[in-house]
Amino acid sequence: MYFLYSLLYGCVLVLAAPYFLYRSLREPGFWTSVKERVTGAAVNPEGERSLWIHAVSVGEVIAAGILVPRLREAFPATRIALSVTTPTGRKVAAEKLSSVDDLFYCPFDLSFIVRKMMTRVEPRALVVIETEIWPILLREARRAGASTVLVNGRISDRSFPGYLRVRPFLKVYLREVDRFLMQSETYARRIEELGAEPSKVRVSGSLKFDASPDGAARPAGRVTPAGRRILVAGSTLDPEEGILLSVYERLRRDAPNLFLVLAPRHVARFDAVSEIAASRGLRVARRSRGEEASGADVLLLDTLGELASVYAEADYAFVGGSLASWGGHNIIEPASWGKPVLFGPHMQNFADVAKVFLDAGAALQVKDEADLESALRELLASPQRCEDLSRKARAVVAANRGAVERTIAALKEIAG
Repeated sequence: MYFLYSLLYGCVLVLAAPYFLYRSLREPGFWTSVKERVTGAAVNPEGERSLWIHAVSVGEVIAAGILVPRLREAFPATRIALSVTTPTGRKVAAEKLSSVDDLFYCPFDLSFIVRKMMTRVEPRALVVIETEIWPILLREARRAGASTVLVNGRISDRSFPGYLRVRPFLKVYLREVDRFLMQSETYARRIEELGAEPSKVRVSGSLKFDASPDGAARPAGRVTPAGRRILVAGSTLDPEEGILLSVYERLRRDAPNLFLVLAPRHVARFDAVSEIAASRGLRVARRSRGEEASGADVLLLDTLGELASVYAEADYAFVGGSLASWGGHNIIEPASWGKPVLFGPHMQNFADVAKVFLDAGAALQVKDEADLESALRELLASPQRCEDLSRKARAVVAANRGAVERTIAALKEIAG
């Protein structure tokens, strides 16, 4: 089974070589990531035992950032290593998680590469954030004597059917995991359906409920203009930016004090979104260029890792990937700040989280562009409605905290 997987994976890497070359020519730093994933990073020079945390990209890095301080307390004599897969994940980790001892790109999932990194990192435990099932990585960790733990685990509506199609293979690889700490009962049930042993599965909750908004990295000074009512639209995808701009233009005819912050999900869309806004005659300030928002109509948050803290300046927050048929994004961040949160109908990737907020009357779900405009008009006209949503959002977050402590307890149990 592992031989077949390695053969197929190797073929995919060969076929992907032109893509890697293309991205390396277009994106500074991408070739460095490819090279390091093949040759391995020079880490842990003294050969100390480590906790190896793997976080794919930005979202998982943020979750790791919630966990790392408590790991430091629980395992004070143990080195902490963090691997990532994407350059954006590495950039955010370098900026936000400077306390980790080693930061490197996770090796490609081939035995001779992974084994080399195992001898360098010397893990006592491999902690995988969310659902990254890399068979060779898991097997080599077990062979190196490390415990293997999946934390903050989730299997979205979007990915579950695909996993079911390869269940016979996946079941073999899931045997390499010592503990599955899932965000919800739904995700726990799904991982069991895919072949995880029920005795290894626990519901720990979402780490992101434990994020302290007061502890978020704050930019120096205020990002949005003072004295304005701020609508922050985070993690947006095409065509959501166009929809939000249209809604914003109509709303500000009656609410000229309204100001829009757009934070596209993907770096590749920053320029396109700026052009869309400018083509409508709107003045755009780009955060990455240090342009002042006070003289603009729209702030483009074209930076990495600042969205969670910019939500603190919002009067209203829309979370993207939910009007576009993508499956939604994390609504806990703005809710932690006690903001009125809105999102669209497509929340499959965060269905359990969305249900908790909706059941408590702590967020608003809209059907389409017209419904979004109507909901925002209601909030603009009713400070009391905003205060009610704010209070309930904070209460939901407070009631669902505790995932970090449950995760630490499980790691102590199996990693000593």
